[in-house]
This record gives sequence, structure tokens and C-alpha cells, in this order.
Amino acid sequence: MIKVLIADDEPVFRDYLYHLVDWGEHGFEICGQARNGEEALELADSLRPQIALLDINMPIMDGIRVAEQLKMKYPEMMIALVTGYGEFEYARKAIRLGVEDYVLKPFKKEEMLSTLLKFKFILQKKQEETARAKDDSFYAQERLLNALLEGEFEAKEEEFVRHFQGQGTLLNEQYYSVASIDIDHLYQLWTKHREISLWKFAVANVMGDILQDKSDKWIFNGPEGRIVCIQRFNRADEAEEFDHSSYATLCDYVAKYFRFTVSVGVSRIVHRLAEIRDAYSESAIALQNKLILGNGRVIEYGAIMESNKGSGFYPMILNEQLLSALRRHEHDEAHQALYRMKAHIQSHQLPVDFTYAIIMSVVSMCLSYITEMGGNIETILGDDFRPYQQIKKIASLDESFQWLSQLFGQTISHYREQKVSRVQKIARNVQEFIEEHYVDSELSVENIAKHLHLDSSYIRKVFSKEFNMNIAEFITQVRMKQAKLLMDTDNMKMQELSERVGYSDAGYFSKVFKKYCGILPSEYVAKKVKH
Repeated sequence: MIKVLIADDEPVFRDYLYHLVDWGEHGFEICGQARNGEEALELADSLRPQIALLDINMPIMDGIRVAEQLKMKYPEMMIALVTGYGEFEYARKAIRLGVEDYVLKPFKKEEMLSTLLKFKFILQKKQEETARAKDDSFYAQERLLNALLEGEFEAKEEEFVRHFQGQGTLLNEQYYSVASIDIDHLYQLWTKHREISLWKFAVANVMGDILQDKSDKWIFNGPEGRIVCIQRFNRADEAEEFDHSSYATLCDYVAKYFRFTVSVGVSRIVHRLAEIRDAYSESAIALQNKLILGNGRVIEYGAIMESNKGSGFYPMILNEQLLSALRRHEHDEAHQALYRMKAHIQSHQLPVDFTYAIIMSVVSMCLSYITEMGGNIETILGDDFRPYQQIKKIASLDESFQWLSQLFGQTISHYREQKVSRVQKIARNVQEFIEEHYVDSELSVENIAKHLHLDSSYIRKVFSKEFNMNIAEFITQVRMKQAKLLMDTDNMKMQELSERVGYSDAGYFSKVFKKYCGILPSEYVAKKVKH
């Protein structure tokens, strides 16, 4: 149970809050009730709650001061301020100080539960991330399941079977159903990667709780920002009898307590692991139809195909080609993939609603990639980027795909520039190493590559592209400039001079100097003396 501390100076309100929510049903317990700010701090020290609900306007010490002190002592504690409209600005100030949320009086049960459940999932996510950091098998499982969706089962079959049999999961003679779960308007609701990750975790958690006793399943983060649920059944009749009501329960729960909606696309039943890729494609196609049928509902592929006979079909390979180009930052390939999509839509005369669904899935792909890379959508695509409003304003198919091409172009250019800056940094590191070690007569491309932990052929290519000369030429240039400087300022023997610039043989140094400067070192010194 998650421990909750309530602090409010009004006994009537504390009693109201105590009886408002079925705390135990949702995984909470009220561990203490404080009558003022000072008592709240004392109870927090003795009871160590994970969540504190603080009234702003309390005697002795107000809620904001209590929150500040609690955050200093217990930074992991989740705090919500309970406030009236007149104290709203104080609550907003407290948010900037680190308080996680505020609830405006008077509030309904659903509003308070929404805040509590958000806190619960944040706490659970932190616990799970800590556990996952110690358990590489979680990441291995998610990687293997995504490989399954992408059609790589045969290449990874041995690893897949070994991993799941090691967990005691039987894979022979099972039946599978795939559900793709979208948070509707995901990128309109949040733009920060942390928030998106939290709410996806929350939805997946609820899905796991709903299905806890109903079937074996894998629930994980899939492609294109989706949550994927693969259900496993031992018998065909068991699979066929599963009525998908669990997914409807998920939709209802999220709408009621999270104040957003999810849509679920469900595949038909398949009998082999290798067919899960096809089942995932079916679930994704079903999900596209939410733009025809509306958000916040369960959409079954079989029912859609039955009602859409003769309406056309969209091959998912087109999306896969576009995603591949995006991941490799190939602008021309992305443009060609978009052109093939448009050509398919035109040649097959797909319905307008279906076309709109395809366009939306392509936008979602791009935005999911940015968040997957840890990027900020507003930074890359602009503060005023509002894809859904913009799509509605577009009048033609050509205009739609011009806009999509621009969207992918901006994203690819951003990540290409990041790659270029990394290349420039490597070239500068090579330059700095040479300028610091030119005295070493053993200095070579291989030595530099070894020091930088890079391949020698790679640093040759990078350096040549950045400086328009090869590394050997640059080493010679640095040594010759330093030799001139020494001859201009010091009077030393030729052997000493050559060693000071990285040549153990004075005769060889003289040859290199003449080739580079057009005269011998002795002639350079004589010329300097004359002047």
C-alpha cells in the first residue's frame, strides 16, 4: 500500500477526504491526519508517507512552507496542494518550487483520484526503473518482442526460445492475439519525453492489472509510440472465446480516471510465433480506423475488414520503408517512400477517411521517433507545431504529402546536424592530439586512432573531410611551422632542432623542410641572419 498523509485544519474536510475515496481498492492507505503545518512535518518524520495532501491555508505553518521543508528532507515524496480559487496563484508558485500537483476546491472524487493515480504510477515507475536497472533481462525481452513485431523471428528464433524458456514460458502449440494501444492525441497532450513515458507506463500498468487473471500476456512498448499487448492462449477455443471486453474496460478506466482516452486495435488469432508480425500489422491497421470510428474505443481487425470489403488495402511495408529511411537519416529515401505511399493511395483510390488515417499514422511515426531519440518536438519542429490542426486545413493529397515531406525533412536534418557535429568533434580531437604530440617521432595515424578508441580508416576519412588534407600532411604542417618558430627565436644545432619537431634524423628533416618550404633549414637560418 502507498502511504498518504492528509494535512488540513478543518476536521470536516479531513473527514470528507477520508471517506471520499475507497483508498484500499486503489492501493492507498491514509497513514496520518495533521491539523496544522507543524504537525504535518512531525507526522511525516515519524510515518514517512510517500504522498502528502496539504491544504495551503493552515495555522502555524502554511502548506507551501510545509511543502518546501518536506521537499528538502524527502525529495522523493509526492506532494499535492489542496487549494481554493483565491489561493490558486500560490499553488502555481509551489509547482515551480517542486510540488507535483494541486487540486482546486471543491473537487469531485474523480479529480482527486486522477491526481492520486498519477502519483501512484510515478512512484511505481521509479521502483520499476530501479529494478530494471539491476535486471538486464527486461530490456532483452522488450528488444526480442519488438524484433518479433518487425518480422525478425527467424533470425532471432534461438535467442527468443532460450530467453522465454529460461523464464518458464511455454511457447509450443500456443495461440496469439495482438492488441495495439494508442493514447489518443498523445503528442498534443504532452511534448516532454518524461511525461509521455509516464502515461504510457500508467496505461500499460492498468492493462496488466485488468488482464491479471484472464490470460498469459506480454505487455511492452512497441513501435510508433504504441503499447503492445500479446495475449497467449493454450487452446484455440480459449482464444476464440476471449471477447475483448478487457480492452473496453481499459478504455473506460482511462477515460474516467486519467482524463484522456485510449484506442485499441485488435488482430485476429494466429497460431505461430512467426505470424505475430502479421497480427501486429492487423492491429495497427485496425487502430488507423479510429479516425473513422472515433477515439476511446476497441476496434477489431476482422470486423473492419468485413465492413470494408472493396474499400482498398494499405500494405504496412510502405510504413516500414519510411521508418527505415528515418532511422538512417536518409532524406531522399524518406521522400521516395512518401511518394510511393501517395502513389498507392491514388492508384487504389482509397477512401478519404482511410487516407486520412494513413497520414496520421505517418505523423505519429515521426513524432514517436523524436521522443524515442530523447528529442524535444517543439525544439525540432517549432513551438507552433500543431499537426492535427494543420492536417485538417490541407485541401489536397499533393499538399498533404508535401507537408509530410517537410516534416520528415526537418527531423532528418536535425539529427544529421547532430551527427555532423560529432564528426567535427572527432576531427578536432585528432587536430588537438597532433598539436600536443608532434614532438613524438613515433606519431602516426594508428597511434592517434588507438588513443581516441576509433578505427584508423574512420579518422582518416573524418579528418580529410573536415580539413581538406590528410593526417600525415597536417602532422608535417604542424612540425614545419614549429621548426620555423624555433629557428626564428633560438639558435640550436640541426640535430636538436629536428628532434624538437619530431624527427630523429636531421638529414630527413632537412629534406622534408625543403620540400615543404622550398629551401633547406640552413638557408632559412642564413636568410634570417641577413635580415
